[in-house]
Amino acid sequence: MAKRKKKWSDSWTKKAKNEGYAARSVYKLEEFDRRFQIFRGKSRIVDLGCAPGSWSAFAKKKCSKANLLGVDIKEVANYPGIFMNMSILDLEASVVIEKLGGKADLVLSDIAPYTTGNRFGDHIRQLELAGHALQCACSILKPKGSFVVKVFDGEDVQSFFKNVQQHFQTVKRLRPKATRNTSVEFFMLGMGFQVPEKER
Repeated sequence: MAKRKKKWSDSWTKKAKNEGYAARSVYKLEEFDRRFQIFRGKSRIVDLGCAPGSWSAFAKKKCSKANLLGVDIKEVANYPGIFMNMSILDLEASVVIEKLGGKADLVLSDIAPYTTGNRFGDHIRQLELAGHALQCACSILKPKGSFVVKVFDGEDVQSFFKNVQQHFQTVKRLRPKATRNTSVEFFMLGMGFQVPEKER
């Protein structure tokens, strides 16, 4: 007999449904903005792994006039900006910059792999995706831009954290209140993107 998937029903999920968001993850982003004002003054925003669309909907709510571009392998109906139905592995920085009308102020990444239950394997696959998101962010961010990326905790996290630190003036490790108690996920927030000297 197939194992029945556990249904999550909690206050965050109910709140998201009542407020018209597709997923409870929106309140993680809301907390980041409340604490660090990540959307203040932003005019070009990229959401990597944007399905089911909650982060993009919140971004558009906060920055209604901003150019918003989302990327995901899953189709997102009625996307509130420019949607690219593809993997971030195939994303070309020049195309993103052209569609946005310039380099981004903020890059968001809530991407996660399909988990297998093997904690170390899931951790490694997540870091690979986070690494691709970082590489993309460094290619499309303007100086002093910001980056939010999801990470699964594990033994290689510190190395990735140091990698992010090489590109941003300030990097914070965050576990928002809307994160499930059983989850190994947390987020890194990079602020003050530093353009490599060779590109200046």
